[in-house]
Amino acid sequence: MSVTDQPEQLDEQLLEEAMDWLMRLRNEPAAPDLLAVLQGWRATSDRHAAAWDRICLTWTVLGDRSPEAMPPIPHGARQRRQRAGVLAPRRLAYAAALMFCGTLMAAVFGPALQVRLQADVMTVAGEIRHVTLADGSQVTLAPETALADDFDGDVRHVRLLSGEAYFEVVRDPAHPFVLTTRDAAVRVLGTAFSVRDTGSATRVELAHGAVALHMEGAPAGDELTLAPGDVVTVERAARTIERSHIDPADIALWREGRLSVTDQAFADVVSLIQRQHSAWIVVTQSEVSTRRVTGLYDLSDPDKALSALAAPFGLKVRAVSPFLRVISAY
Repeated sequence: MSVTDQPEQLDEQLLEEAMDWLMRLRNEPAAPDLLAVLQGWRATSDRHAAAWDRICLTWTVLGDRSPEAMPPIPHGARQRRQRAGVLAPRRLAYAAALMFCGTLMAAVFGPALQVRLQADVMTVAGEIRHVTLADGSQVTLAPETALADDFDGDVRHVRLLSGEAYFEVVRDPAHPFVLTTRDAAVRVLGTAFSVRDTGSATRVELAHGAVALHMEGAPAGDELTLAPGDVVTVERAARTIERSHIDPADIALWREGRLSVTDQAFADVVSLIQRQHSAWIVVTQSEVSTRRVTGLYDLSDPDKALSALAAPFGLKVRAVSPFLRVISAY
């Protein structure tokens, strides 16, 4: 397998392991036998070798291109590239940039374009936006959020396409207010609540009033009623519902530049901070993604928030370039 193979052929776990190796080598270049151990890892399979090559090329494209910043290249890889003799270094870097940009555009801009075509209102990273719906209800959109307004004569229907929003709904029993996500429908009378698409679930937090939540695919009439302070998470893959409780005053603190999380997955909290950050955030330790987090973070300084999140797990945040942050143990 060569460095020009399609990115979808590479296993995500191997890419994470390769990034972990890269960070170790950059922080411990003189560590005894470390390079030899890496060579053994690369020799495990062609997919391991390709994952290492992809990470090295991505580092070159996104990071510091100075010679001293380049990751060490195992001897076997250097020999293979010399034998191939197909691409000059400049052409190889250019090809890598095209591959990475193509992958990034397919992974990021493809879904984003679909959302954009459906959305009536959107926000970008770091932007909080306040909108008034046709019925007078107020909505505050968190960064990187998309919303579609499907009001008709009988039902006030709103779809959360991505991100998170805080709703203050005008009471009108004659015209039900229904918010839908990929996982659930929330039926509202007069209420203030927050709803978030985490990427793997829908999370609803009720500030005051009452809502009834119906999970997608559940029998008609099978609803869960929330009281103020209730938090309900609908897991997309498992099709399960988790219920917990928080102080209603802590709901949607991102409107004030703060992030309050209670017993949430590490990966989900990184995603929330990512909405405030202009750089791409990579976590190399996949085993930490499901660890639970409780804390309060300052979103006015996303790098500081990332460091506060990572430190209790023995992780560090590396500013590789203005466009990349890497969270790793090395």
